[in-house]
Amino acid sequence: MYILYADDAGNTGTDYDNKQQPIFTLTGVIVEAEKWNEINEHISREKRKFIPDFPDCEIHATDIYNGSKSKDKCFDFRQYGLQGNLNILEKFVNLIVEIQLPIITFAVRKSNLKRYCQSKYKMSIKIDPYLIAFSYVSVFFDYYLESKKSKGLIFLDEQRELITNIDRILEELKLISSSEKLQIKIKNIIEKALFLDSARSNFIQIADICNFYINRYLSMKHGVNPHNPIKAEHITKMYYRIKPLILPYPHDPYTLKEMLIFFEDNKELFDKK
Repeated sequence: MYILYADDAGNTGTDYDNKQQPIFTLTGVIVEAEKWNEINEHISREKRKFIPDFPDCEIHATDIYNGSKSKDKCFDFRQYGLQGNLNILEKFVNLIVEIQLPIITFAVRKSNLKRYCQSKYKMSIKIDPYLIAFSYVSVFFDYYLESKKSKGLIFLDEQRELITNIDRILEELKLISSSEKLQIKIKNIIEKALFLDSARSNFIQIADICNFYINRYLSMKHGVNPHNPIKAEHITKMYYRIKPLILPYPHDPYTLKEMLIFFEDNKELFDKK
């Protein structure tokens, strides 16, 4: 049994024109159930070493990167300064590389999705990038499970507004007729997608860190660069650290015609009013 823990970044819904967040990404780390306790305990031990001042705080890459303070979450990363905070994040990236969790990620360029909605539906239907990315990530996780001859579960950081759509999309992917032999039929993911409070899950927090660097690196490629060159260098360096863990797509997602047909056949599920 394998478990995919996934987190999102760049989530502005159908605000496709947000210049500071041109890319939406959904990224998950895969954990083998038999190794879950061992890895989870190791992450908890390392967290306490990396941030002894805030041993129980939720690890959220953006908070550390920005040097944020939160009374509710009991942390104040202002005290470490820029380089101190980047060093903390680098320690977490080194931990991710050490534990070698495979990564599945999918990115949606919002300007492309906007053009699609304009040309296809004249904007009468607006598709939430999360639902597009979730479909691809689910299908590619199923490919991974097939390669391992195993079953799996998906856990997501809480998405209350989209729970119904996510459940229905996964169900429709499972209900595709076996006789059609489509490459997008899901056969190995059991249950619905389950939702977790990220503060209670080490693995959602690890996914958050991976997704942070993937999203920021891709955003830099599309012109959104940090004002501080130290941060830009850090993002690039950390991205290339985790890049070897990112699983290659089994099929080019942008030419997987069956998925495009699935979106069209189920467009009411993807319409975010």
